[in-house]
Amino acid sequence: MSGLKTFFSELKRRKVINTVLPYVGVVWLLLQVISVVVPLLSLPPLVGTFSAVLLFALFPVVLYLAWFYDLTSNGIVLTPADDSGTVTPLGWKNWVALCGILLLSCGIGFSYFQQVRSNSLKAEEGIKTVQIADSIAVVGIKDQSPEQDQQYLAEGLTEEITSLLGKMPNLTVAASGSGLVLSKQGLDPVAIGRRLEVKTVLTGSVRRTGDQLKVRLELLETEKGHTLWTETLQRSLSDVFALETQIARAVVNLLQDNYLDQTDISNHANTQSVDAYVLYLKGREQYRLQTTEAIKEARKLFEQAIALDPEYAQAYVALADTFVLLSDGKREFGVLKPDIAGQLASENLTKAFLRQPEIAEAFAIQGKVFEIQQQNDQALAAYDKAISLNPNLAIAYMWRYILLKMQGRYDESLISLEQSYRLDPVSVTTLYNTGLEMSLRGEYAEAEQRFTQLIADFPESPWGVAGLGGVAAIQGNLAQSIKFWQQAHLLSPQNKQIKSDYVSVMLRLGMAEQAKPMATEPFYEATLLLLSGAYTELFQSMDFQLAANPDDGWIAFEAGWYQLLVGDKTKGIELLIAAHKLINNTELYAMPMCSPAIELAWALQQRSDDVTASSYIQKCRLQLEDSRKGKLVDYDLAYLAARLAVLAGEHDRALQQLELAISHGWREWWLSKDPLMQALKDNDKFRQLHMNLSRLLDKEKQQALLLFPDTPTQQTATQH
Repeated sequence: MSGLKTFFSELKRRKVINTVLPYVGVVWLLLQVISVVVPLLSLPPLVGTFSAVLLFALFPVVLYLAWFYDLTSNGIVLTPADDSGTVTPLGWKNWVALCGILLLSCGIGFSYFQQVRSNSLKAEEGIKTVQIADSIAVVGIKDQSPEQDQQYLAEGLTEEITSLLGKMPNLTVAASGSGLVLSKQGLDPVAIGRRLEVKTVLTGSVRRTGDQLKVRLELLETEKGHTLWTETLQRSLSDVFALETQIARAVVNLLQDNYLDQTDISNHANTQSVDAYVLYLKGREQYRLQTTEAIKEARKLFEQAIALDPEYAQAYVALADTFVLLSDGKREFGVLKPDIAGQLASENLTKAFLRQPEIAEAFAIQGKVFEIQQQNDQALAAYDKAISLNPNLAIAYMWRYILLKMQGRYDESLISLEQSYRLDPVSVTTLYNTGLEMSLRGEYAEAEQRFTQLIADFPESPWGVAGLGGVAAIQGNLAQSIKFWQQAHLLSPQNKQIKSDYVSVMLRLGMAEQAKPMATEPFYEATLLLLSGAYTELFQSMDFQLAANPDDGWIAFEAGWYQLLVGDKTKGIELLIAAHKLINNTELYAMPMCSPAIELAWALQQRSDDVTASSYIQKCRLQLEDSRKGKLVDYDLAYLAARLAVLAGEHDRALQQLELAISHGWREWWLSKDPLMQALKDNDKFRQLHMNLSRLLDKEKQQALLLFPDTPTQQTATQH
């Protein structure tokens, strides 16, 4: 109580009220004048609002200054610090406090003014916030044209409006692809919104009659399905970009407190040619089919659009995208050599950037081009730039995830994957990769559920079944895995990745005869000879390859490995040591097996080069520790740990890790022939583990052979 009394006494001594009251009077007088002058001069009402907010915002500043200064007949004088009459100049702390109060007051005032301004501008346009929402999907815009031949236009509007909304901060926008997939399944817009986990959906229809467009729009909330807003707009096709911008701006103003005017959102990558735009939309329609033939057709259509309007930036971006997809890789529609595809894509992106330097999709595709050119740091920077321009660009997050994972940045990669899935949950790529990561963490039931959902959403895609095959293989259920890979191969017989994984599982079970019809590439020859027991032919083949490729470290390593398994151990060691001088240092530590570094370390130990061997072993240990931080349940990591323990002479730990690897699904026939494990060959527990593994492999092989009733079985030479 005494403190409060002292405070009021000090207020009186410093004559704070005497200073503040005149300011209040001046403020009142100014507001009266402003209230008369603003309408008299036909000034905008916001002039009066701004003046009032400014005057009120300065009140705390005046109050603070009144504590230190008196307003007298002789002017403004500094108030004595106490009753002694001693005047003390203000120190730097006082001025810092004054600046802080000024900034805080002005900040609060500016925020309030912006809110008033937003509401005022919305009122002028007849708009009011119907519901505060931070997420939306644009779905189910239907073609209501008389000929029902404008679906490409309806889907194009969906994509373009989604892209414009995606650039808005604080608004999560589901990818248009997910909405299109669910729309084709016959789900209503509200159900689609719930599946995509957004609070609102924008739906409607488009009707084209000649050069005229009639667009009917409806904004719905997904909790109860209530309609929040409807509108019907009519424009000529030549005004379609202004129409898209108007729609996106209206939606943001309806769902957010802030107000967007016409300059805050726009599509700068548009065209003045209606015909070019139509060709672009038809190209996008083909692109969405994601087949080799469709991508080729999309390329032609984008080239035609550019021919009609050489300044059409978005068409250059789309054309570059087709070149990336046509690059020869693991994707089934690869028909161009990667270096050629990368060069063509890069040329078109350069043209796009010259015309419009801030296209998010262009930076995402540029990142993919950098990956093709093996410039990973530049690729990551490009993905980050794309995300900064459009924080809702799902494909940029997906490509970023893949690159980060390849670089061993596992935790960061998962963050990007989760964001991609949140934005685009009904996508083959996101469903497959999230399922894959679940399986690697040992979440097998969740992974199977994700792949089953992929099959339901995309019954013609092989990747859902392929995912189930991967889950089975990770758990050591190789026969079941082969069954799934069979189905995936039937769905996509030309897919190189699926065929490779299918053959790989068969070879793990020693099923050389069954694998031969598909293992036609030259790199399978050595493995087939090994499994067939044709060792003489195997070593002759490897000698030929060594002579033809004397500088290829990987061929030297492969030849050495086969010698160690079934040939001359001394020659095998020599080949491994020769290989380590030829293989790039960045490739030595490929995870999850840290191979070929771990095998080279063993070979160097055999030649008493313990110093070099130790450096390899230490790096592999660090790689193993980093990989296990991601909570991966990976049998290869456990087997690597067993090998490292053997090299360190820790046999009990090696046996423990080997048992763990087998329990997690490690199924390789060459365990007893692994030179790194020879130190354990006389150990009773090792023999028991090897016997258990052999029984598991035999059981899986017998079950798998039933899937090939027309293929003669053959006893391979590489029995356990």
